[in-house]
Amino acid sequence: MINVTIATNNFRFLYKINEILVNIRNIKTDHILPNEQIPDKTKLIITTEIEKKYFENKIVFVPKAFNLYYLYSNIILLVKNKETFEEVIVGIDPGKTTGFAVVVDEKMVLATSEFFTAVDVVKETIAVFFNVETIKFEVKIGDGGGTIRKEIVSRLKEIFHEKGNIQIVSEHRTSKTNTYQKKLEYSKNINSAILIAFRNK
Repeated sequence: MINVTIATNNFRFLYKINEILVNIRNIKTDHILPNEQIPDKTKLIITTEIEKKYFENKIVFVPKAFNLYYLYSNIILLVKNKETFEEVIVGIDPGKTTGFAVVVDEKMVLATSEFFTAVDVVKETIAVFFNVETIKFEVKIGDGGGTIRKEIVSRLKEIFHEKGNIQIVSEHRTSKTNTYQKKLEYSKNINSAILIAFRNK
């Protein structure tokens, strides 16, 4: 659990940040005004450019954008004292309902979702690419899904060209019950997408 304190007098800013972070189970947020005491368990302070002067010698994050991938990935990197991830893998389980998972540095599930069109899957992949700092970016797509898979692959290759490595991997046994599904109660499609992200071939 990452304890984050949003320190601001700007309640519009507070609302925007909270609206995104409230859905991340690995983050617990508090709110204080800049002149108030920082909660003991705080690992990171999110504040505005104007108000950051109140928090010298603290780990401070001044967001430049308001979306899940940008906020969550930067929180993790700052807490770990890193500038970038070594690797980001997008796992895609194509089908009528497509499972989508983002795994960073081969171990942490950054985000998950489900989509019903190839276009939405591609849009989400682009959002990850442009909002998460990484040295290496990969997309792994399960070999099922028929025409949906073909459309996703075609659109991604047209957009990314040489900017990202796009692989088709086996879906064998990805639908079986496993520790991710038991522990975090992911749906079957998301669970499969996570396992696809971890697949080597």
